Formats: sequence, C-alpha cells, structure tokens
Amino acid sequence: MSEHYSYLSDDEIFAEGAKIAEERAQGKIISIDELCARLGITLETALALAAEEASRIYGRPIKIEVIPHRLQ
Repeated sequence: MSEHYSYLSDDEIFAEGAKIAEERAQGKIISIDELCARLGITLETALALAAEEASRIYGRPIKIEVIPHRLQ
C-alpha cells in the first residue's frame, strides 16, 4: 500500500469520520470537496484511497482515470 497523508492526526481523522458517518446517517449529503477538506486530504489522495479499497473489495486492480474536461 502506498503512503497517503493528511493534515490531521489519526485520532482526529477517526473523530471526524465518526461525525461524517453520523451526518450521512441523518441524510446529509457531503460533497467530495467537503469530505477532503474535513479529513485534511487532497482529492488525489481520496481517489487513490478509493481505488485501493475498490481493488481490495473486488480482488483485482482497479484504477481511476481522470478525463480532462472538454470545452464545447
């Protein structure tokens, strides 16, 4: 597993994660931007962690590709 960093300590991440889980259980929708800000991680770190977790769950490599936004 590769290294990922947060501006928060492990205890702070777990505490914030519990708050986020409670808010979601109450029906609040939390954007990926808000989630990253609250956990002290970048979007790139969030996507890398998501890909690692998906790979673990599905038992095969999963990668997330960024598709550049095309102006129309």
